[in-house]
Amino acid sequence: MTRKDKISAVAQMVVSWAALGVFKLLFRFEAEGGENLKGLENSPVIFASNHNSYIDGGIAGASLLKSGVRFKKFFPVKYLVGQQYFGWRYFPVNIFVTFVGSVKLKRAGEKTPDNSHLLRVLSEPIATLASPSKIWIYPQGGFNNDGTPKKPRHGVIFLHQRTKAPIVPVKMIGNDKAMSKLLPFLPAFKTLLMLNKIRVVFGKPVYLLDIPDIDVGTKILMDKIEELV
Repeated sequence: MTRKDKISAVAQMVVSWAALGVFKLLFRFEAEGGENLKGLENSPVIFASNHNSYIDGGIAGASLLKSGVRFKKFFPVKYLVGQQYFGWRYFPVNIFVTFVGSVKLKRAGEKTPDNSHLLRVLSEPIATLASPSKIWIYPQGGFNNDGTPKKPRHGVIFLHQRTKAPIVPVKMIGNDKAMSKLLPFLPAFKTLLMLNKIRVVFGKPVYLLDIPDIDVGTKILMDKIEELV
């Protein structure tokens, strides 16, 4: 592990422990399926989950701590973040995403029918998985301001096919009712304190390398995430 990764691992664990304490207090936070992560400690892993809230990054880190796995073997998990958030326009977000070791997703630019443009978009995540390291990606890329999901993209399956890293499907339940809306401070704070339960479920690792059609592979993955409910 490089010095930079060690710093990122410490930063992530501090943030994740703090998030876990808050989530346990406000949301009766639970995580299940930690047994499905055994044996993956020293290999590259692609965590793929639904995305419905601004606090999903905190939920992801807290879920690894709560899952019962040897979390030190999994940190740092590299979260994939759009390249715009690394710029000073998004200060201090840019400082935070850099400090915790996030990985940059480049802009797609002109998209190609054969998805070859994803080589440019995902060049850093591909190199990260070759380290080997763990990454966390949201197939839907983002979510609507009402907390509803967007259409899934092909990045996860493309990464899987290029790196052969196993995909761990992850389902976050209840996050769509916590900080899922872009609202002024007071309504957003009220939304945060709805005290709904948040539960995270880790599924079994999946390999879809024998499915050449990236659309079919993406649908299978999203179905596996939804099955975890």
